[in-house]
Amino acid sequence: MMRKIQLSAWFAALAFGVLTTACHSEQPTESSQVLFDQFADPSSEFRTKPFMVWNTEITPERIDRILNEYKEQGCGGVFIHPRLGLITEYLSPTWNEMVKYTVDKGRELGLEVWLYDENSYPSGFGGGHVPREMPEAYNQGQGLNPTVVDRMPDDVSAYFVIVAEEDGKLENVTDRAASMKGDSGKFYLYAKTQYQPSPWYAGGPYVDLLAQGVTDKFMEITMQGYEQTFGGDLKGNVKGIFTDEPEIVSPGGVRWTPDLFDVFFKEYGYDLSACLPQLHEQIGDWQKVRHDYFQLLNRLFVERWAQPWYNYCAEKGISWTGHYWEHNWPTVTGVTDNMSMAAWQQVPGIDMLFNQFNESSTGAQFGNIRSVKEVNSIANQLNRPRILSETYGGAGWNVTFKDMKRLCDWQMVLGVNLVNQHVGHMSMAGVRKFDYPPMFNQSAAWWGNYRVLNDYIARICTAMSFGEQYNDVLVLEPTTSVWMYNQYCGSGTQGRAMEIGQAFQNLVTELEHAQVEFDLGCEDIFRRYGSVRNGKFVVGERAYGTFVIAPQTENLERETFDLLREFVQKGGRLIALGKPTRVEGELSPEVEAFFASEQVIAPESLTQEVIDSYLQSEKIRFVRKEGGDLHHNRREFKDGQTLLLVNASLDEASEVEVVLDGKHVVRMDALDGKIYEMPAEVSDDKVTVKRRIEPAESVLLYVSEEPVAAEKERVLTGGTPLTAKDSEQIERVRDNVLLIDFIDLQSGNEFKKDIYYNNAGTEVFRKAGLSGNPWFWAMQYKQDIVNMDLSAAPGFTAFYRFMVSGSEVDKESMKILVERPWLYTVKVNGTPVQAGPDAEWLLDEEFKLIPIGEYVRAGENTVELIADKLTVHTELGAVYVLGNFDVKQQNDRWTIVPASRYEGLQDWQSLGAPFYPWEMKYAKRFDVESASGKSFYVEADDWTGSLAEVWVNGQKAGVLIAEPYTLDVTSLIRDGENEVELRVVGNMQNMIGPHHVAYDGIVDPNRWNVPTWRKASEYILTPFGLKQDFELKEL
Repeated sequence: MMRKIQLSAWFAALAFGVLTTACHSEQPTESSQVLFDQFADPSSEFRTKPFMVWNTEITPERIDRILNEYKEQGCGGVFIHPRLGLITEYLSPTWNEMVKYTVDKGRELGLEVWLYDENSYPSGFGGGHVPREMPEAYNQGQGLNPTVVDRMPDDVSAYFVIVAEEDGKLENVTDRAASMKGDSGKFYLYAKTQYQPSPWYAGGPYVDLLAQGVTDKFMEITMQGYEQTFGGDLKGNVKGIFTDEPEIVSPGGVRWTPDLFDVFFKEYGYDLSACLPQLHEQIGDWQKVRHDYFQLLNRLFVERWAQPWYNYCAEKGISWTGHYWEHNWPTVTGVTDNMSMAAWQQVPGIDMLFNQFNESSTGAQFGNIRSVKEVNSIANQLNRPRILSETYGGAGWNVTFKDMKRLCDWQMVLGVNLVNQHVGHMSMAGVRKFDYPPMFNQSAAWWGNYRVLNDYIARICTAMSFGEQYNDVLVLEPTTSVWMYNQYCGSGTQGRAMEIGQAFQNLVTELEHAQVEFDLGCEDIFRRYGSVRNGKFVVGERAYGTFVIAPQTENLERETFDLLREFVQKGGRLIALGKPTRVEGELSPEVEAFFASEQVIAPESLTQEVIDSYLQSEKIRFVRKEGGDLHHNRREFKDGQTLLLVNASLDEASEVEVVLDGKHVVRMDALDGKIYEMPAEVSDDKVTVKRRIEPAESVLLYVSEEPVAAEKERVLTGGTPLTAKDSEQIERVRDNVLLIDFIDLQSGNEFKKDIYYNNAGTEVFRKAGLSGNPWFWAMQYKQDIVNMDLSAAPGFTAFYRFMVSGSEVDKESMKILVERPWLYTVKVNGTPVQAGPDAEWLLDEEFKLIPIGEYVRAGENTVELIADKLTVHTELGAVYVLGNFDVKQQNDRWTIVPASRYEGLQDWQSLGAPFYPWEMKYAKRFDVESASGKSFYVEADDWTGSLAEVWVNGQKAGVLIAEPYTLDVTSLIRDGENEVELRVVGNMQNMIGPHHVAYDGIVDPNRWNVPTWRKASEYILTPFGLKQDFELKEL
């Protein structure tokens, strides 16, 4: 057994002592050569590391397949992530054997392996082990839920705290409440609440991360097996541990933990129990009480959760990473202070889910500049070289390479340099396929091209990992102000917290758009690392000449206020867009007088004049920035600097003119890894670069005093379009697909017609006495799902019907794709068919292809899946028919018709391939005379798909992802006839769905709940295809 892990005060001091005694330096010491050495082919450290989702029975064969795929597609490692559907018992000896196998295989392939600390999320319950092995982790209560009455009840035994209020004065009358029965007045009766069991928490409850000893128990349960497996040597085997969305939400009422009142009294000298009404009503000095309450919750969350994990990982020589649910800020009832929590991670992290871009909402994911700036600022201040983002989850299969590049670019320019794709499923069977796609694995139609994007991301992450970002402006995040207005129950003041948060969100977004170089400041971090030196406001390893107070900021901590007074006295610049009136939650005439003094610059609002006069860096100047959504990141080396420019707009270019210190500039192309000459004007030791940045494009520059070797770039504009010998030849590269997702179901004596397959599966499990599919929104504790006895449940037959119109349909090519066919007797038109042991699979090993051509007939055909008995693995899926045919709408249903010659630039549904997800080839022939000495490129700027491949004379030339949609093909053009192909690659949206529940950038598992039959014309399908002819041009 691993020793019980306890927080060591000595080790905590050691862990953070490095920075508290460090001297900050504004002079970079690193040479840019480290960047140039890595840039063309970055090492695994800088490459992406997807979630390798363990959601089935884990075997060496599956591990081998996935790790080899990741290596081939340019990933640098994996995070082992247990998730819904996991069959192998979590944390069992077999589990640990498979973890070790993965580490050993990863080492062989040069892939880093990281652990994940939970069976799904949020972290803390240990796959259900913590509440079962430590009942006090939940059964003492986590909330105090108030009931307000005007008469003391006869029986008060159900209440933990009773507070009486009279004329604004509060008194804890719990001890004498029984003797007050029937008394009139205003009484607050607080009953304990506790986390309740849930399938999501493996059949148990979540746990109280504020309670003493709970984190120790969680760490012991989680880590002891890994330590034994690796002989105590974690450092030599894994890179670190990922924690996911731990939280301190209340199960009802005010958040409470068993020693809260005692610790509060020792800290603040007054009785919190008597002040409980002030946490949800505006009585007396409620702002002070709430400030102190949330300040203490934050301290407890840090000391009892974050510090133990940080110290443990530091002691073991590995890194702690992951993220909290940072998007809820300025609501702090789940995470009390984003920055103070993330500061206790060796690799601070965030998540950026979905495919919605919103720069204004405080709760946004992509577009939320504040949330990325929080962790980037921590990295700058506390010397954290890597910043992680868990990204893309729930964006849906329709997210394109352009989307993925744009979303990653936006994060990387804000500081992210470790990209963790959400998710890469080991199995797609059953409800697993609904689990927040896209899936980063071989099931994706675009997977064979993913290395292009992976290499690109790796190169930008490399550039964001070297050099130093020195920002002179520090903007205070007003978390202690919003503490005063947050409440776990009631809503009387939460609106004010949102106002303060929105004002800050607007400020951060405006500063970023104005190209101001700034960090965010956290008052809890100031307490540990803040000082004033040489007229600068110092936070750890960064020093700031300008400090900004956001509009509507109301409160400062005492340490912050003292530092600010010293800062301005020593010549620092304080810009007060808001004027605080409180210290530690109490009104302070001293603070009011200070912010009214001439020492403070107090503009009425953030104007362009204020930005230009006080906030712009002297090291960079944007002469022009028009159009698009421009962001930049500048990093300094001892011999130069990099500048990353990103246009996050999907549809509008940015015109940029920027001036930097230096004499020479080159462009580092992250798509091909080469260094190119960059036109620039040089004058007075400054370079001026003018550049058009296309939608979703990035430009990485290196500026230096000394020249850097670079090649001349071939400019792919203009030129003469060549005339094709004939019109495009359009054809599928693979078999066409018919989806059968509405079925008939015979279960016992009940027959249902035209029921959606997932809903039919739910019905089957309900017949067994369950609430639905046991794997859906559920984690199993040990083997409790696998071991369910469903032997008394009735069997069932699922009928999948499809129409074949016309005798000329190529029946010989037909096959069906069935999930887990070994669980059923499979029949086609009454004849049993089987997937042999060597049957080809598609999507993953649990989806088998079965030839059916000899059994298919014109008219209606029926595939039957007959389950004589029900098991937890009998999850009904869709059935797909594959072959050389077309699919058309007839009589409100999809029908197989003879394959035709595709003609015209139509979407694939119109061509007859509505569910086809893979490559569609558009080929033309060109005659070229005297190709030698000439340059040629392909231009294709109007198509819908994930990406487009360009092929010349049977060889793949490259891919098109985003504007300007041009590709140099000179090396593949020969004298005489040349065949040029554009292959538009679709995605799995049209094959896997969802097809019947609309979505806008967010795809969750509930999108596959379809209660009624849908006509073919009602399916939600993406119109893939080439919209305008591509061209081959000669320069």
